[in-house]
Amino acid sequence: MQHTLQLTKWEWFKVRRLRMPWILLAIAVLVSQLGVWVNYLAFHNDDVNILMSGGFSSYSVAWDEPTPGSYTITCSDFVNDRMPPGLDQIPEDRRAELLKEIDAWRTEGVCDRFASRTQLRRGFTLPNSITQSIAIISSFRPIAIGPILIMILAASIVGSEYGYGTLRTVLAGGIGRWKFLFAKMLLLIRMSSDALIVITLVTVASSLAIALISTDDSGGIADSGKWSEVVLIFLKTVYGLLPFISLGVFATVLTTSRGVGITLSVGYFIVESILATLLRLNETLADVADYLLIQAFLSWTTIPSELNSSQALGVFLAILGYTVILVATTAWVFKQRDIAGATGD
Repeated sequence: MQHTLQLTKWEWFKVRRLRMPWILLAIAVLVSQLGVWVNYLAFHNDDVNILMSGGFSSYSVAWDEPTPGSYTITCSDFVNDRMPPGLDQIPEDRRAELLKEIDAWRTEGVCDRFASRTQLRRGFTLPNSITQSIAIISSFRPIAIGPILIMILAASIVGSEYGYGTLRTVLAGGIGRWKFLFAKMLLLIRMSSDALIVITLVTVASSLAIALISTDDSGGIADSGKWSEVVLIFLKTVYGLLPFISLGVFATVLTTSRGVGITLSVGYFIVESILATLLRLNETLADVADYLLIQAFLSWTTIPSELNSSQALGVFLAILGYTVILVATTAWVFKQRDIAGATGD
């Protein structure tokens, strides 16, 4: 085990010279910070909030007597518990009726996706900004970018050994195949953990920057929130990424090509997303879709969790099962296959 850990450390020093890990890290950090700064902009600008919610929605009424006038209330007014000025200008016999109509409009759910200022502020203040930044990478729908990036990284790191011909040299030096493969897996787990730590630190810096530049009630670096959720989503994301690491390594070992490995991994992601949508059209098969790899990952990493205890256990075991099967299959293929020279891929 100690030899494997030393090999993992050596692999870490080796991959630091590659450009791909740094490019993928930069993409992950930039995407994760979108939530922090978009929430800050939406806090100060209702137009941005409208874009985030998917469109503009309001309720209007007009009258002709005793003098012509109109009254409009928007989702922004509603979710922030404020009534626009002019309500007292509405005739008394119409005012009570208007309030009932507004109530009915609200119950239709037209403003459910419109965030209040309190919710927006939580998005750029600690600790919720960290939770949200990691969630954008892990469980942000409809596309979870984290699994895609880690599969590309896994295929790139393993595929580079085939492409440069270094795999044959390393194995000829006496390193066992299983030890080599296990060291690569540990390296990828460490790199995914390191990436989440970097995202956390950058998010703290972003929240601090917002606190320094703010001159109104949006100021302050921290707000009410659970730091335990930061730890929870960190651990759940690392665990949830294990089968995607395994899938990326498996696709590359199977094809001995970095490019094809990336294509197969991302292709699986696309195919499963389409398959899950089709399965949910059938009531009998809808539950099956929840335990597909990507769908299981999305539900597992959602904070706060939408799963009950039995569902959470089922998803946990599904992720574990995918990981074990992929690792075992990869190890078998890697053990059986002859290692050729450099492929140039």
